Amino acid sequence: MAVNDEIFLGSGATLGFVPEVDFYIKKTTATGVVSSITLHSDQTHFLLIKDMYKGCTIDRYVLSGNVFTSSHTITGNTTDTISFTPATATTAADDYFVIRGYGAPCPAPSNFSKATLNADNWLGLVESATFPNIEIEMKQLNLQLGGTRNFTHQYKGIETASGGNINLVANQGHWLYYALGKCTAVTPHTDILTTVTTSGVTAFASNSADNNAFVFDDTAHIETGPIFYRTMGSKFVPPLMPSDVATPADLERLDILSTTDMATKFVTYTFSEQNTSQLPSFALEQSISKLESSDTYLTDIDSADTESHTFVRVARGNRVNTLTMTANENEEVKMTMDLNTSAVTELDIDTEMYARRGQSNVENFSNRKAAQSGHLEPFFFSDGTITIYNQELLKITNFTLTINNNIQDKRFISAVKDRGIKQGIPSQRNYEISFTALVTDDKLFRELVSSEEDVTNNITLQFDKSNGEQIKLVFENYFTSANTWTIPDDKGPITVEATVMPRGLVTDGCTVITHAALMGWLNGQRLLISRFFKKNKQKS
Repeated sequence: MAVNDEIFLGSGATLGFVPEVDFYIKKTTATGVVSSITLHSDQTHFLLIKDMYKGCTIDRYVLSGNVFTSSHTITGNTTDTISFTPATATTAADDYFVIRGYGAPCPAPSNFSKATLNADNWLGLVESATFPNIEIEMKQLNLQLGGTRNFTHQYKGIETASGGNINLVANQGHWLYYALGKCTAVTPHTDILTTVTTSGVTAFASNSADNNAFVFDDTAHIETGPIFYRTMGSKFVPPLMPSDVATPADLERLDILSTTDMATKFVTYTFSEQNTSQLPSFALEQSISKLESSDTYLTDIDSADTESHTFVRVARGNRVNTLTMTANENEEVKMTMDLNTSAVTELDIDTEMYARRGQSNVENFSNRKAAQSGHLEPFFFSDGTITIYNQELLKITNFTLTINNNIQDKRFISAVKDRGIKQGIPSQRNYEISFTALVTDDKLFRELVSSEEDVTNNITLQFDKSNGEQIKLVFENYFTSANTWTIPDDKGPITVEATVMPRGLVTDGCTVITHAALMGWLNGQRLLISRFFKKNKQKS
């Protein structure tokens, strides 16, 4: 057992990914004007972390027709009760609520009566990561009092979470979803689906063989999620929407542990530009422990005693402000993301919870076996092709793609009463592509001085793995904005350093073929594709 004077080491640190998706709340029977709701007994397997959802938006729906009624701001929560403002109008017994995903880390079923988040998800091949930190504005005043040259009063002002950064070696392209904003289609390869006979969602979820699976409603696809539902034990995470369980049809299953499953056949995602403020977000759970990995309290916080052994913070509402994708000669493809964070929440000392969902391993890494081992391999520079000005440029030595959402920090007058919560609102989006190439003709120079925007020939960036995984982006409407021609001292090849500015992607211009289940991550026994009836969820 660790003692209080032992030092935290990096060997005990974990950074876990937590999806932030719309979360259906079934309330206990309550009618009339209400300013708080309590989780129904059907959802008591979820224990909410105290005030984790403070500042989030919660919407009320009428069950009949799933009609949106009103929006409210969460002012606080206990393990099973959510308070909000303003109070509702007359509430029917069967009305339900949905917590919007932004800033709302997805909870997981409790573990031995301790709260958990859906945090046992692997971030990927991370080279480095900076957890968002809190910067506190210091105010120092003299108050017109003499007798000393020191300040006579000081206090703390606004708290701002900033500085979050993730630098990865790219083994898949799902992070482009968070930079671009929406997933317009999900298409699994037909050969990897098998029909599952089930009497419905309840029977499916209670089948132990279906534990740690994924479910997708492809007839009522939600572009900003939840895209995949995950099963943990007999429970769905997040809970299925009421419309999802009303008329379930056949389910189709994918077994990822055989040698013939997803070795070369994957799920294809189509990503597109989001032009509203609903840019998807995620949470990061940072846990630092002094304890041995075999210790049952590795990720436990429940008293002042274990608090000195395990330190947990949750950065929620992370939106990708800037994504930079680079491919340099003889290197792997890399992605760097600068994050805009809504808030960093440190757990109260008396909070009972398991970090990392109480799991000893992170999913999507530890369970890769046999034919699936290649999924962990990165894309390489040599796997790529770039087409521009209707030419496939084969002599590029490095390139960089930058996607910038120019997210602006905004704070609002509200009843939340928390100086540390802000919102990140995406504004002007822009793209920049820069590359260095060996010179074969003067095409790039002529395009630099040309005043005609290229509206005919698209720019295509594509990277492929030998197993069939792929990242592809297609841009349109672009100018060459700069290029520099170099004459090397060693009399070697002439190179040009060029910058191209496209105005946007073509419609549905990003496709990613990968093994990962977005908004849940393909990490367990099976991937399930459900064909439920089309739901009528109304958007606010």
